[in-house]
Amino acid sequence: MIFAVTNAKGGIGKTTVAVNIAAGFADKGRPTLLIDLDPQGHASRCFVDGELERDVSDLIMDKPSLASKSVIPTEYPSLHIVPATIELTETAELLSSRIRREERLLRALDPLREPYKNIIIDCPPSLGILTYNAIHAADLLIIPIQPGMGAVMGIAALLEAAQELRDETLVPYRILINMFDIRTSRTNAIIDELIEDYRQKVFRTIISKSEALNQANIAGEPVWKSMRNSKSAEEFDALCEEILKLRLR
Repeated sequence: MIFAVTNAKGGIGKTTVAVNIAAGFADKGRPTLLIDLDPQGHASRCFVDGELERDVSDLIMDKPSLASKSVIPTEYPSLHIVPATIELTETAELLSSRIRREERLLRALDPLREPYKNIIIDCPPSLGILTYNAIHAADLLIIPIQPGMGAVMGIAALLEAAQELRDETLVPYRILINMFDIRTSRTNAIIDELIEDYRQKVFRTIISKSEALNQANIAGEPVWKSMRNSKSAEEFDALCEEILKLRLR
């Protein structure tokens, strides 16, 4: 299945979620592909060092038969990545003039569905052509939100865009409460009120704020790499299990 981790709002830990879901699936021995669709390339830097000969721009702009040449192995045997570079910004501009531009990624990923049980797409923090490609390709949208007054801002616009792009009334999605702080009880009460309209689409698993996750982010690595026994690793493991058991629609 293809999962797009997306939210037009920045600063909500979207890349952290994408990286740790991908590493979590790989840790379970499931062949997994992480697509970095953010020109900032934060997900890529968790797994790839040095200069890149090919990146996600080649995957999007080339013929589907060349898709596998953009895939790079990581230190996790079951995890490969299609990295991003700053050139992706130029690619987005070029895409804007192409016919069926929102379908480029979907077509490019078609030959990769068979070798990879799960494909995770880390989207940029905006509603633009790159995110539209991810939305069009995804079997499920994973929408991280951070507790606070602005938690659900943008979700309606994101879902409306998805419905129009896919010509579907019921777009499969789930909301993930991320960066949760148990100490802020008033804020947590507010988040409960704000997400009431989306209650049936919220993951049971909640990802908490933690020093382990903070240290992993600073090091630019999945929490599994050095803090396998941490609460954060346990939460992401539970999230991966919940995703794998989903029955969409």
